[in-house]
Amino acid sequence: MNNNPVNLHSDADILAYVPHMLGETPKESFVLITMQGNALGATLRVDAPFGAEPRAYAQSAVSYATLDEAATGSLLVIYTDENTPEQPRPYAAHVQALRTELRIARMPLKDAWLVTSKAWSNYLCIDPACCPERALEEIADSTGNAALIYRGSNVKGFTTPAPFTGQEQARETIAAHKPYGWPEDTEARRSQWDGLLRNPDTLTPVAALELAGALQHPGTRDHLMVDIITNAPEQFTSVLLGVFVTRPDWTRVDTAQELAFELMKATPEGQRAPMLCMIGWLEWLKGKSSFAARYFKLALDDVEGYRLAELLTELVERGLLADCVRDPQKAYNLHLGR
Repeated sequence: MNNNPVNLHSDADILAYVPHMLGETPKESFVLITMQGNALGATLRVDAPFGAEPRAYAQSAVSYATLDEAATGSLLVIYTDENTPEQPRPYAAHVQALRTELRIARMPLKDAWLVTSKAWSNYLCIDPACCPERALEEIADSTGNAALIYRGSNVKGFTTPAPFTGQEQARETIAAHKPYGWPEDTEARRSQWDGLLRNPDTLTPVAALELAGALQHPGTRDHLMVDIITNAPEQFTSVLLGVFVTRPDWTRVDTAQELAFELMKATPEGQRAPMLCMIGWLEWLKGKSSFAARYFKLALDDVEGYRLAELLTELVERGLLADCVRDPQKAYNLHLGR
């Protein structure tokens, strides 16, 4: 994806942006988008309230949104098929509580929309003559959606890892390739990994088993993860938190994820946790915390108590955003302005 600005001129453009940012179209969700002047900032998805007390729900959601310290305003998209005939809009009390909390946080709500499985409309305007329900096709046909697709974005949803298709002796071969921490072993695998990130088509069955084995060693695994980001500081902790000097090579990041999925085809259960952590961490760097959490859960299902998965899960559960997500000049998605 390139970093040329894509201007969002219409409501449909913004609604098209949300699935591109989250990786899928939400269901029964509230999506808060922070604004940094006229540019879009972080995107936060939370489950719809379903009876939660309005003020507590709003405070919890806004506490995450305020992690974008550059935010000057916000937008809200409500995805629901809930019906509340006694009120003009579903979850009216929760939206009002959100407006109050966002105003207190100095990131006032600029606009809001309601999206159902059949249509969409402006949430704040209830006059059908002014703001009628519109067809979902308008979102798919919007200029913003076309521009995002042209730039290389693809709404493909959560990708479930493919089942193991390797040889019966793969488990023993991978274990045999686990390095013992010698610098020369680590450097050899780093060089091999860098070559594959530059030319992923050169991945062979032998190389897949070698890298799968290398990832079983925590120190080598950490080096391979850090090596995905070529402009990051040397300290793994800083890289883990998404602290980068300039905008990362996101094409290289996408390639790393694709390679991790390929490695899992050659890796049996019980040895997949490192790849799942890598994929989830890269999703988190992109701002897709919901996807990241699901991969970390798969890692813990694969290896109970896997320490890296536990640490990364804690980042997500605390609502922490990667440093690069909060900077539109470095973030995965394009610097978008309305």
